[in-house]
Amino acid sequence: MLTKPTKVNVMGTEIRVEFRKEAEDPKLKGLSGYYDCTENLIVVKIFEPDAYALGNLEVLQKGCLRHEIIHAFLFESGVEACSNPPDAWATNEEMVDWFAIQSPKIFKAFQEVGAF
Repeated sequence: MLTKPTKVNVMGTEIRVEFRKEAEDPKLKGLSGYYDCTENLIVVKIFEPDAYALGNLEVLQKGCLRHEIIHAFLFESGVEACSNPPDAWATNEEMVDWFAIQSPKIFKAFQEVGAF
């Protein structure tokens, strides 16, 4: 399970990454994580095992972290602010999820053919 705070460089902006329990951060209520562009901060939930949870919570946590990093890239590149209305493509959760879920597969394909 990821719990150690870290940082990630997103287009030249240093973004803090923190892992918190829902009880520690009311903003996590009903969320797996969030990106706060006003504080250059990504917060990912520390998932607690329960009867309904998936077996490998670290996989869930890493997927959430990728999702929030995609949000940070969209914000830092300026497209989030320019894609009005609020439900436009750059803020659409399904689109962000698609990139977050497919990016490891895309990067692997790039590596396989020497495209990096």
